[in-house]
Amino acid sequence: MAELIRDELGRIVEAKRVPYPEAAERFLQMHRTVRRDHVEWVLTELAAEERSDLVIPRAVIDGSRYRSSSLSSLVHPPTTECWDRYFDQLTRKDAPGLDELERTTYDVARLLADPNEYGARRKGLVMGNVQSGKTRHFAGVVARAMDAGYRFVIVLSGINNNLREQTQSRLDHDLFIDPEAWKPLTFVGDQDFNKDPNLQATFGRKSLLWGCAVVKKNKTRLENLRWSLSQMPIEARRRCPILIIDDEADQATPNSQADKEKISEINKKLREIWNLVSVGSYVAYTATPFANVLMDPDDGEDLFPSDFVYSLEPGTGYFGAERVFGLASTDPDHPGLDEDGLDMVRAVTDADGLKPPSKPDIRAEFDPDLPGTLVDAVEWFIVASAIRRVRGQRDHSSMLVHTTHYTAPHFAMQSRLVDLCAEMEQQVRRGDLTRFKESWEQESGRVVSAEVEGVPEWEAVRQQIPGILRDVEVIVDNGRSADRLNYDDDHPRTVIAVGGGTLARGLTLEGLVVSYFTRTSNAYDTLMQMGRWFGYRTGYDDLPRIWLTKGLDQDYAFLARVENDLRDEIRSIRGSEYTPAEVGLKVRTHPGRLEITGAGKMHNAWLVQVGMSGVRLQTFLMDGRPDVTAHNKLAADVMVRDAQFEPLRKGMAAMIARGVDNDAVRGFLKSFRYQEDLKTFTRADRAAAMDDWMAKYAAGSSWNVVLMGNPTDGAVEQYGEFGLGGVTVAKLARTPLKAGAEPAKLDFKAVMSPMDRIVDIDPSVYPDQAPDDEGDKIAIRRRFGNRKGLLVLYPLSNRAVATDGTPDKPSRRADMPMDAGEDLVAFGIVFPDVDGEGRLDDSFVSVRPLVEPTSPEDEEDVLEGVEE
Repeated sequence: MAELIRDELGRIVEAKRVPYPEAAERFLQMHRTVRRDHVEWVLTELAAEERSDLVIPRAVIDGSRYRSSSLSSLVHPPTTECWDRYFDQLTRKDAPGLDELERTTYDVARLLADPNEYGARRKGLVMGNVQSGKTRHFAGVVARAMDAGYRFVIVLSGINNNLREQTQSRLDHDLFIDPEAWKPLTFVGDQDFNKDPNLQATFGRKSLLWGCAVVKKNKTRLENLRWSLSQMPIEARRRCPILIIDDEADQATPNSQADKEKISEINKKLREIWNLVSVGSYVAYTATPFANVLMDPDDGEDLFPSDFVYSLEPGTGYFGAERVFGLASTDPDHPGLDEDGLDMVRAVTDADGLKPPSKPDIRAEFDPDLPGTLVDAVEWFIVASAIRRVRGQRDHSSMLVHTTHYTAPHFAMQSRLVDLCAEMEQQVRRGDLTRFKESWEQESGRVVSAEVEGVPEWEAVRQQIPGILRDVEVIVDNGRSADRLNYDDDHPRTVIAVGGGTLARGLTLEGLVVSYFTRTSNAYDTLMQMGRWFGYRTGYDDLPRIWLTKGLDQDYAFLARVENDLRDEIRSIRGSEYTPAEVGLKVRTHPGRLEITGAGKMHNAWLVQVGMSGVRLQTFLMDGRPDVTAHNKLAADVMVRDAQFEPLRKGMAAMIARGVDNDAVRGFLKSFRYQEDLKTFTRADRAAAMDDWMAKYAAGSSWNVVLMGNPTDGAVEQYGEFGLGGVTVAKLARTPLKAGAEPAKLDFKAVMSPMDRIVDIDPSVYPDQAPDDEGDKIAIRRRFGNRKGLLVLYPLSNRAVATDGTPDKPSRRADMPMDAGEDLVAFGIVFPDVDGEGRLDDSFVSVRPLVEPTSPEDEEDVLEGVEE
């Protein structure tokens, strides 16, 4: 009897698309002789099965959202019609990794909202890898969702036309292939989403069609979508479960307004669209989810992945940052790599001439010669493409040239490359293949492959080179170009693609063999996404080469470490009681120039673990109002009340107090009244984490406090005198930037000179180690600083007057405001070098603070007992 009841309930759920409790009521009405307690027992058993299957491999989930009495905790598609059709299509194309795809798409589909439950809505994130097959994966999830009862899929596809078109084309060929089942609302070409007031007719009660739209994240297109959905009555939307796939979800989707109370335009439109989804799921897909996991988890209106985060591991043969570049060490005393990358990265040392001028009219005429390294890269591209043909690989072969985001220089580069290829072709016609043989000798065999048996002999390769040169195209793909990097499987292309922004994210370069890349970025996500060379290279994994400017290889090795950290954390908490909103996934910070993502997307991020070892900070923004300057002068007096100053060095107008206690410096930093926009010190999480680090890791350290003075003759008379700890110095003549200069906010841009990092170390102890750059100064301090912290005080005169500059280059500085306080003192600080957990690289941010912010009352504690 129980099995019969179970089977009949399943048929009702599938046919009527209702949850199990409603199916049970319908069953009891149809079979009045069946006892209610028997049916309820079956429901209990079904619920127990659901609860016992809550652990999804590679996923962090909100367990409370997957334990509902309606048995909709995990979605089980009742049919596999759409999935079978999609899977068969991939099988015919001999796509790799299909077993893994079948398993992981099933896992993710089960985490979606039940399309048969009124009001069911879920938000999740799938973290993939750059160029790892995310489109293929989310297409599989879409297929399974349609089998489960979803009616309309919306794929949000980046911000560029070429990515939207490529995504539309791939889905048309692999997923939306049955015209009797799918109702497309967008098409290849410039046929993005337009207003459609008839969505209700398309998805009406009697319709069996599946709707599909691939929509660019553009304000107009999203407004068209929002308006169209709003025209559907709410009952019609309840009967139309919607799946939103947000491809490249870290781009444009997160709120990028620096002011937390404001909302960026795309984020606002997506919130409005999501609010119109009565039943459905929003699934973000990205390889760089930093901005997504740093959304505000407490803002229910936003798109934080509150229900699940799924880590999609790459398949066998994937080239990622770790495999290509290695894994960066986190030990500052032993920099370099914990793991080596492949020998496929080449240094670009001659690309300075490729940097275009900043003025548009000059940039339009910019036409530099090709550097030798770029010529080397093209030569290897021709040879590598020839090797592939010898191996029987007649599909697409591509090279990427990415030197600037400016569009005008791309066309000049294209012309130069066309001329180079023509010159090469003429040489080959004359029988001169010397340059290609040298490239073959230089590069072939340097990367050992487990898939292919060595490199073909030169004679076989040379026979293919004339054909490669005849076939090679040089195209420009950018916002101004009529060309697009479209690939047709029936007509393989050999192409050198020149571009910038449109080639920097999401777009797949089929058969990418060579990359020549001289751009950079300060943001993790942007830099990783620009690495189009990541991906699968089946049958030619020994051939790819990457030409990069100096230092970029180290940046990518560091990003491999960041990516590993994030995935390790997901692995460590899957199956635990933590939800995505509670856990606050941590992202490692870079010790140098790299930022995690755009500053506007970071306003929810709290510093939860901090490593301050050797870090240099300064108060380049100052509050110069008299009451604030008097308070800060008093805080400095308190800090050095037990210290003894002496001249720093002969010829310097500076004094030094050695061995100042760590707690005295902590008290000064907590008491100091900072200009409110100096977030390094004013954010409660950062201040608390900094103080926590000093208490834990610098407790045994002592500090050198340096009071800088003005060495010029007559400085005391002209700028005034500053007294501290029983000594006096002449004040410094620093002037603020003109923009908005007022006592409440003085922007000096910098108060600390580069050499001040090591000002307390006598140059005689490092005579053979010239401090040419910041790295040298860091090394000198680590070696000769005796693990002492350094605090440099800069007394600034309120009488300083800005210079006039010249007619060609007027001064950007303003006079010090007349009503600024006379005790204005800025500071620069270099934290002591420590070993172990507190070292420099161990800093992380998250949306969940782990330390308590400093209480406002704590500021005054250090002044207790001292008269104002």
